[in-house]
Amino acid sequence: MRDPNERAVQIIILAGPAAPERAVFGFASALAAAASGVEVRVVLSMHGAYWAAETTGQAVSIMDFPPIAELIEQLLELQVPIEACSTCVDNYCPSHVDPDGRRMLRKGVERIGLGLVAMRMAGTNSVIC
Repeated sequence: MRDPNERAVQIIILAGPAAPERAVFGFASALAAAASGVEVRVVLSMHGAYWAAETTGQAVSIMDFPPIAELIEQLLELQVPIEACSTCVDNYCPSHVDPDGRRMLRKGVERIGLGLVAMRMAGTNSVIC
C-alpha cells in the first residue's frame, strides 16, 4: 500500500478523437502534475487507446495547448509511464499490426491489463478523462 504522504495520480484517458478536449485535458494535467513532482502514470483505455498509435495526435490540439503528440512526447521525456489497455488497443488503436498479429504502439507506450488499472484505483488517486 502506498504511503499516504506520497503524492501520486493515475490519469485514465477514455477520450479519443471525437472528444479531443477531454484527451488534451488528461495529457496536459498529467504533464502539469509530473512537472510539479507528483508521481503520475497515464492509462489509455477505451477510445483513448487511439492515442497509442504513433501516427495519431500530430494535428490534434486545442487552443492554447500543444498537439496531443507533443504532450505525449513531453510526458515520455519526464519518464511518465504511459500504458494502454490491451483489449482497447485491439479495438480502438489505428496502428499497423506486427508479424505476430499485435498492434504496433507508439514508442514508450506499454500494454497493460485493465485489472491492474482497477487494482491501482484502490490505492492511488485516479482521474478519468
